[in-house]
Amino acid sequence: MARRVVAVSAVVAGVVAGTGGWTAGAAVNGQEGPAPQRSPAVTAAYPKGVVVSRSGVHVRAKPTVYSNVVKTLRHEQVVYLVCQQRGGWVEGNPVWYRLHGVNGWVSARYVHDLQPVRAC
Repeated sequence: MARRVVAVSAVVAGVVAGTGGWTAGAAVNGQEGPAPQRSPAVTAAYPKGVVVSRSGVHVRAKPTVYSNVVKTLRHEQVVYLVCQQRGGWVEGNPVWYRLHGVNGWVSARYVHDLQPVRAC
C-alpha cells in the first residue's frame, strides 16, 4: 500500500513541477494519442506552461479573444511557450503567450508559466 501512495505522489508532484506527468500525451480536442516526443533542445530552449483553466483554453490565431480558434488545450496540459506580449485583456490580464509547435496564442490568464518567458 505504501508503494502505491508514493507512486501516485510522484506523478502528482511531476504535474505540479511541470514535468508533464500523465498530461503530456492525453487527449486534445477529444483525440487520444501518444505523448509528443520532444528533443532535448526543444525542452531546454522553451519555458513550460500548464493550462490552469478547468474547462481548458482556446489557442487563438492572434493575441485577442476576437481571433479565430486554431486549437483547444485541456486542463493541466503542459505546453512550451515561445514568448509573451500584450494583447487583448482577459479578466484583467493583458499578457498572451505564443506557443511552440502551434501557430497560435493563449491568454496568460489560463496558462501558468513554470519558468520566466521572454518578451516577443
